[in-house]
Amino acid sequence: MKLLVSAQPGELRAAWIDGGRLADLLIQRDDHPSRLGEIHLGRVAAVDRGLGAAFVDLGLESPGFLPLAEAPGERLTEGAAVTVRVLRDATAEKGPRLTARLIDPPPDLAQHVRDAKPPCRLMAGSDLLPRMLTNGATPREILIDHAKTFQLLKERAMAVRPDIARSMQLDHGEEPLFKREFLTAGREGETVEAAIEALLEPRVALPSGGVLWVEPTHGMVAIDVDSGRQAAGDPRDLALAVNLEAAEEIPRQLRLRALSGQIVIDFLELADKGARQRVVAALRAGLKGDREPARVGTMAASGLVVMTRRRGAPALHEILTEPCGDGGSGRHKTAATLAFECLRAVRQVAGEAPGTALSLKVDPRVLAALDGLARLARAELENRLGRTLVIRSTEFPDGRGFEVVPDAPGSGRG
Repeated sequence: MKLLVSAQPGELRAAWIDGGRLADLLIQRDDHPSRLGEIHLGRVAAVDRGLGAAFVDLGLESPGFLPLAEAPGERLTEGAAVTVRVLRDATAEKGPRLTARLIDPPPDLAQHVRDAKPPCRLMAGSDLLPRMLTNGATPREILIDHAKTFQLLKERAMAVRPDIARSMQLDHGEEPLFKREFLTAGREGETVEAAIEALLEPRVALPSGGVLWVEPTHGMVAIDVDSGRQAAGDPRDLALAVNLEAAEEIPRQLRLRALSGQIVIDFLELADKGARQRVVAALRAGLKGDREPARVGTMAASGLVVMTRRRGAPALHEILTEPCGDGGSGRHKTAATLAFECLRAVRQVAGEAPGTALSLKVDPRVLAALDGLARLARAELENRLGRTLVIRSTEFPDGRGFEVVPDAPGSGRG
């Protein structure tokens, strides 16, 4: 298992690679903040024995939800202080989910608790460190391309898992981590960047020639299994083979795309009950290692399976894209996504041709993001290059959003 961490101010991306395939993906950005992993000293606002949970005031908009089973040995009465970790981010409908089971807490946590008055945050969170600790096998190699992120993660890991800290290396390569050919066995492409682009598309190819169509909607996620181009043979055997491939790939796609809620899968129709049970069993087996609990129903004769998966983080398409078109029927990359892509492109071009003067043409909405959410990342890049980026506002009707071009004398922002 290899872990690649690519960061710049305002954005962190992490990719787990196992056996030459992208196994897991994390993208966190300041415009989609997460409290996952934070430790708080909260105050119990109410205890609902019927729900089997306590509501804990963390000083946030909504109280956290603490199941009593996640607080063994705690005396949870109204007004009592309790130390908790955030297990799941809040949603529009629910507050953050909490646990009082603190695995590998920092050595100085007890002192922080004694000095604190609830409600207050005791330790900043990071999606990445908890995922390192709970993401299955410990990565044998962790490459981090950003010095400040490397130092922060190494210090935090040393406090709880020195073995993980020892696996961390600061990467000095000029070629971006996510542009290197680390993927050798996947179907998305040879680089993590190519894999991320593929995850924003609905079409997923299966080895046999079949296709998955993965389409999130407002109320659910719809997944259609298409037989595609099939070789000659018994249609029943071919349908079962494609369905089994789909059942293996769907859990991976749900994990990489961070899809959750109600998920309706339209498998190819199978007349044989035993064959249907094999497909459902394969789907459940693929979900066993998922960090987010899932429930899978039986398969109807028509091929339909309804399942649910717990929401642990914003979906990938929610972070990187936004609705567009008539009634929001389509999606395109957000200005922030394009701004961070733009800065990564400048860094790559500058690394490939050191000393070359560069300027940028950017769409007005991307320019606003470079002056807003991505301003610290832009300033850091300019400091790295030793010069201010020349940026010109240009309309991009094709949606590209930016272009890196040779610097023209006397050009400026407009």
